[in-house]
Amino acid sequence: MPSAGGACHQCMHLWNLDHLWTLPEIWCSCDLSVSLSRSKLLKVRILLFDIDGTLIASGGAGRDAIADVFTDEFGLSGLDGIAIDGRTDTGIFEEALALAGVDPTADVVERVMSAYLSRLPEALSSHDGHVLEGVVELLDALENTEAIVGLATGNIVRGAELKLRYYGIWERFVAGGFGDVSADRTEVVVAGIEELARVGGSELAAADPIVIGDTPRDVTAGHAAGARVLGVATGNYDENILRESGADYVLPDLRNTEAALGFLLG
Repeated sequence: MPSAGGACHQCMHLWNLDHLWTLPEIWCSCDLSVSLSRSKLLKVRILLFDIDGTLIASGGAGRDAIADVFTDEFGLSGLDGIAIDGRTDTGIFEEALALAGVDPTADVVERVMSAYLSRLPEALSSHDGHVLEGVVELLDALENTEAIVGLATGNIVRGAELKLRYYGIWERFVAGGFGDVSADRTEVVVAGIEELARVGGSELAAADPIVIGDTPRDVTAGHAAGARVLGVATGNYDENILRESGADYVLPDLRNTEAALGFLLG
């Protein structure tokens, strides 16, 4: 069994004992068994946060770490022409490999992922990044609710952990869907919903999930996965673009805790 706040190295399920105070029994999702009282089940909601541009601004640390890999390993000059916002790491790696004329086999992608993870810690420390305003206050407020708070991110799980541990908020999330699952962002969101439902027990499978993200891809993937979406204009897309993409509710940022909670728990 992993230690509290860690991730099982076999299934990559995340859990944090401190934030599962509503659950009397906890096992890893390899063989998850969780009990919840029916009174709590009535109020629970699944919330899935994107990372980059939603929870943190890393100053481009992730992009630069990936670019360095492809420069050093394959001779590419950066990631020019490759869209990054709202995509999965797997999809970015596969497109960059194709651009370099390299067959993106599973072994090659794994090699790229390992090289990226080895560069990411230094990139994080050398870039000017921070947790976005309002994030910590919102997460604090959610601890006093029955929400199950997790992640739906294009980051591979170890990359997500490195980023969020660096900024001190990794242990605020109990599970998630990650870019290891698929290059398809919708499949990542679906995986996140399923993981959080397992945390809450099978009776939560139909709980009303909400994705919180900063890009139109977050909106599209969330809706395709059956979730509502809170768009936050803290990335590269303004409020109008997020509304036009179909976000169910849009905020300029997460500083207005009351407004965010009103949508997330209403």
